[in-house]
Amino acid sequence: MHLASPSLKRIYLSPPETSDADRQQMNEAFDEGWIAPVGPQIAAFEVELAAATGRRRAVALSSGTAALHLALIVGGVGPGDRVLVSTLTFAATANAVRYVGAEPVFVDSDHATWNLDPDLVAAELDRGARARQPYK
Repeated sequence: MHLASPSLKRIYLSPPETSDADRQQMNEAFDEGWIAPVGPQIAAFEVELAAATGRRRAVALSSGTAALHLALIVGGVGPGDRVLVSTLTFAATANAVRYVGAEPVFVDSDHATWNLDPDLVAAELDRGARARQPYK
């Protein structure tokens, strides 16, 4: 099928979606010079996020990469560990695994859902167990 075909539907992975209130707060942050990584709204956001998710605390980070890195540290992943990583991802996913000294092991995605293919995950887990190379 030719890319310019009218029957080809594009799938946008991250279209922007902001409300008027969101835009107002973003403009205030820009106008006040609070672009990154922190600003006066961060503490309030963390409190509201914790409350909304039923947790005592929440942490806002400067990027998804930082979030992945912190999650791996909190999860106890480190040198010698192996972590399953989707092949349909941004480099940061595997990079965060390497940051903690672990080894990313790539698993393909399901064609229909774009999520990790459960059959391939099961096969890789079985292979790791037989080879006595467990995953975190």
